[in-house]
Amino acid sequence: MRPDFSEFSYGFAFTHEYVNRNPGLKAAPELPSLIKEAEKGYDLKLGYRGHPKYFQFKLSAHLDRRNAIHWQDHGRPHFRVRVTTRPRPNRPAGTDQHSNLKRLAKTMDHVFYVAPRFHSQDEFDRLFLQGQVTDNSLWAPLKDLPSVSDNDIHYMTFTNDQKEPWWHSEAVRLEGSFTAEDHYATIREMVTIDENFFRDLRGNLRAALNESEWRASLAPNLDNNDDIAHVLRDISRLLTAQYGLQMVTLTEDSE
Repeated sequence: MRPDFSEFSYGFAFTHEYVNRNPGLKAAPELPSLIKEAEKGYDLKLGYRGHPKYFQFKLSAHLDRRNAIHWQDHGRPHFRVRVTTRPRPNRPAGTDQHSNLKRLAKTMDHVFYVAPRFHSQDEFDRLFLQGQVTDNSLWAPLKDLPSVSDNDIHYMTFTNDQKEPWWHSEAVRLEGSFTAEDHYATIREMVTIDENFFRDLRGNLRAALNESEWRASLAPNLDNNDDIAHVLRDISRLLTAQYGLQMVTLTEDSE
């Protein structure tokens, strides 16, 4: 059963709560805002201390029948999230989105799949009003997930109170940090958000892509121009088109 709400609504609610649950911190300007400032010659709001996280929002199917394929692993109703492990048409193995994200997670911390542990609109409304959407979500760090070398369909399954999910097609109980509590604890790990940060980020995003995919889909759109406006535009294209990620940066409130 698909949830009663959209991926966009869930992602908005998750981000809104994540930003607002951290007293003393505020959200940094979004990349589109930074791009506009750079293009118009305004002074960019850079040089601050911040904590970036990279989220890919997913919706969870709710399975409540005993004939569900992974019922034996849970013995009760549970959720299932599909992981994109098939390459695009005419692309070689290892160029799928999950493999790209796994490579990215080797050099960048805080890259996550996040998915709801609820499915009805009433639950969503209640959790949003109570500020508990992120607490009732699976946080799946890419660094803690398996790599794949096939074109099979893979899933994560989990219950609404289970800390670690299962990984399928083979049933493997994952180990790692999969709850909001685990990752809220890291937000005080600040880095300097400046032009060099964004240049390094672009380099990491590029390096994680398979060379053949780079030539096929990115070369016409990206260049090596280190002007900050070009760098920010490249990052925006890479995050959205290649990785399906949303970057959320919490910054120290200097006011």
